[in-house]
Amino acid sequence: MSSTATLVQAASAVPYSLLFSMTVYLALFGGIALFFRPLLVGIGRALYLTVRPRRSKSARPSTSV
Repeated sequence: MSSTATLVQAASAVPYSLLFSMTVYLALFGGIALFFRPLLVGIGRALYLTVRPRRSKSARPSTSV
């Protein structure tokens, strides 16, 4: 059996209502993620600073020439 025929049979076995509902859920999740992106980026930066805080000026290496 060719691979094209196998793909067509596999696609016909998927119920369209499930495919439609998953598409709607992914679109809603994407919209919510885009809407709350600044908040999520801020939370990510705060977590990063919690795990690896910035060094003080005296502890940083000097870059003056």
